[in-house]
Amino acid sequence: MKRDWILPVGSLIFLLALIGGLALQPVVGQAFVVGVRYDPARLDLSEPDPIYINATLDFPSGYSVSDINASTILLEGTVPSETSLNYVIDAKFNKYYAVFDGAAVVNIIWVKLYHMGVVDPTVHKPFKVYLTITGNLNDSAGGTQFTGTGYIAVKIYSSTPPPPPP
Repeated sequence: MKRDWILPVGSLIFLLALIGGLALQPVVGQAFVVGVRYDPARLDLSEPDPIYINATLDFPSGYSVSDINASTILLEGTVPSETSLNYVIDAKFNKYYAVFDGAAVVNIIWVKLYHMGVVDPTVHKPFKVYLTITGNLNDSAGGTQFTGTGYIAVKIYSSTPPPPPP
């Protein structure tokens, strides 16, 4: 008789522990989306790498660009922004200017082109390569994460020697 109630009681204890464990999980805040425009908007891979790739981040109303923690801004999760060159373009319109190392961005573009299956450098049409920027606001502003994606139109000519695949 005692065995008949052990399984249901054991299952109930397991279920309560599972529910209790889920209730104790930390709540992860949602990232808000920013608009991203890159400069240069078009990139010719047969030319030398640009020194910098610039990004203009358009923040939605309700957030202030003066609250950005510049040291957290990353392009594709790996390339940090040049924090000494970043600045607020226009606090009234919530625009922020982030600067990235041009050679590092071009390397990421080549990797993305390989993943898109673009390995033939004789292709002459421009490709839209989407790049994502992430970052956080300062802790005093809640430390909220932001993310935004924009693209650079990339042109490849037959004279462009692609780097070896990753």
